[in-house]
Amino acid sequence: MAENNSIWDKLFNMDRRWIFLLMAVVVIIPFFFKMGLPINTTDEVEGIYNYVDSLEQNDAVMIGFDYQPGTMAENQPMSEAVMRHCFARKVPVFITAVLPLGNGLAEEAIANLTDPDEPGTFQRVRYREWHSYDYGQDSLPSRVTHDQLVNLWERDHQLREDAMGWVFEGVDYVILGYAPLFHIVLLGMGRSIVSQYPADLYGNPTENMPMVKRNKSAREVDLGVTVAGSSAVLWWLTYAHESYGMPIAFGVTAVMATDYLVYLQSGQIVGQMGGLRGAAEYEVMLKRDGYSIEEGKAFRGMDVQSIAHILIVILIVVGNVAYFAGGYHRKGRRLRAGR
Repeated sequence: MAENNSIWDKLFNMDRRWIFLLMAVVVIIPFFFKMGLPINTTDEVEGIYNYVDSLEQNDAVMIGFDYQPGTMAENQPMSEAVMRHCFARKVPVFITAVLPLGNGLAEEAIANLTDPDEPGTFQRVRYREWHSYDYGQDSLPSRVTHDQLVNLWERDHQLREDAMGWVFEGVDYVILGYAPLFHIVLLGMGRSIVSQYPADLYGNPTENMPMVKRNKSAREVDLGVTVAGSSAVLWWLTYAHESYGMPIAFGVTAVMATDYLVYLQSGQIVGQMGGLRGAAEYEVMLKRDGYSIEEGKAFRGMDVQSIAHILIVILIVVGNVAYFAGGYHRKGRRLRAGR
């Protein structure tokens, strides 16, 4: 009995530094060894995915990078997942930002999705590169589509072997960027996108871009996805959805997710990604349908999160067993009784 008590004593009085070390080990290991714990998709994330999957080249999506680096770990994988889906389906993407730092996050997302050193990414062509290129006798139509531009561009350019396709700035995406008083900007885009953004982030005139010529106002955009770490998502709901009927989807941090489920239940939004889990679900569906060769950062992050949660549960169970098996509950009662 004494030996058992000594074991429980050691467990109950374990130096907390061992717990910190154990947590560090289980968090670090999944970064080097992919575990691939299963993730089941939910209706709210499937709602966004299925909506985007139903869009065609003549449709368009607007993504709001409405977060800062503080919530980047949760929000950035959401933005990249939706953008990858759109690029794979050749659906044009308008990119905006509620905050100035959103510009840099949008640029980083594009860079990640078009990284030439990573297999399964896209090959980017800047606006000025393809727009000023000499196509010979074939004139470049002002409303050139993705497929038309690919046919012309590939006469003299070759897609790299491991790329999933071309991405043309001004045809497949445009970074409109940050603009102050964004709720007013949303209202203004309901009349004209060019009136609010005469030039993109790099100074290219938006009025000459084929995707803007085909979608002159936000009323013609088929889905707005606001990815945020704050209540900025409600600006989209109020000033885009309620004002001129743009369908809206939310991508929010885990602590915010339950606050906005009411808008999902009321049918005001088509879906919601909540936290890292929501992004990981979207990545699972992208791989399932062949839009990516492997899951992204969110899926791997869920391995880390799941294992950490399992360890915490185990430690709680062990602590409670040690508390009762070691008689600490009886000792506490005697101390409180003054004996």
